[in-house]
Amino acid sequence: MSSSNRAALHETVIRCLRQFIAGSILNNQQIADRLGLRLTDMQCINVLDLLGPSTPGELARCTGLTTGGVTVMLDRLEKGGYVKRQPNPRDRRSILVRLNPAKLKKIRAVYAEIERQMETLLHGMPEPELRSVVKLFSKMNEFPMEHPRRVTVAHNRVEAAGS
Repeated sequence: MSSSNRAALHETVIRCLRQFIAGSILNNQQIADRLGLRLTDMQCINVLDLLGPSTPGELARCTGLTTGGVTVMLDRLEKGGYVKRQPNPRDRRSILVRLNPAKLKKIRAVYAEIERQMETLLHGMPEPELRSVVKLFSKMNEFPMEHPRRVTVAHNRVEAAGS
């Protein structure tokens, strides 16, 4: 493959990823609206579902929110019955945030159709392609958790340069 064809293919992959991300954000916003939640609430719930019980500091790093913003979000989620704060058995100065399994079940039910569509798509793919997809997403997942901090640092640099 020529370097120009490879560059064009890279652009296409990146454009497709951007479209997928934009669609996912819009879809998550619609689901959040339907559940009476905010997009960051959904992100927090997803992080807790993926990582399990987490400290507010871990949630701040994963969502890009300040610790104060996480506190406000957790107040909202706890009031709605989505999470519960409990003492951290490993560090009594800290707390762990846990998902309410009943609420998580309801949220997963909302996503069930999307997951069925994804399963249908994946079912038709040969195993080597699936392994390539897993490899790509695994590598991409190594950097997004730091992205909010990088964006903030870059924004601050632009702001400082403009003043």
